[in-house]
Amino acid sequence: MTKRLSFTDVVRYLALAAAMLISYATQRDLALAHDVPKSVAPAVPVAVDLYMVWAVRSRRDVALAVSVAVSANVAGVLTTEELAAVGTWVAAGLHAVFPLTVWRMHRAESPERPSESLPDVPTDSEPIKAPESVWPPADIWQDFADSQPDSTTDTPPSAEDIRAAMSVLESRNGRPVTGRMVADHFGVSERTGRRYLAMAA
Repeated sequence: MTKRLSFTDVVRYLALAAAMLISYATQRDLALAHDVPKSVAPAVPVAVDLYMVWAVRSRRDVALAVSVAVSANVAGVLTTEELAAVGTWVAAGLHAVFPLTVWRMHRAESPERPSESLPDVPTDSEPIKAPESVWPPADIWQDFADSQPDSTTDTPPSAEDIRAAMSVLESRNGRPVTGRMVADHFGVSERTGRRYLAMAA
């Protein structure tokens, strides 16, 4: 859906077109007066005006572009008129106004974006603290799970129970019972298994 132009926009574009048309004629005459071929002379004012329009809208080289356009208009008047005449200098000053008008029209079309302000922080608010790291971490003992000695039972087996277990292990394995075998049988550490083995001796 196209946007409808307001009265202000229409006036702005009309003033813009008039200023560029006058600058076009002056700069084309300047090019012709300095032996630029007639077929390409219109490209001179087009290049100058488009450079100024681009500079103003992109906010780059604005001062240089406007200065080039003003200089081209003033030079066009001074080249074709008699320098001693007062009217020549008045015309030069008048033609310097048109590039300034073009600059002002385009500047009005592209207002600067307001700078984004940071949200206000209440003065009584508490400072934000970084999450505190817990030390030691919960899984620090995971690597040592397999290396922990087995806890002994509150009531160790009696010597008779150990001897009975030893006879079963000896008949099952066909070799003398070791502390490791006793430890595996009772689910204790190897050191405790050797202690049980000594108790049964």
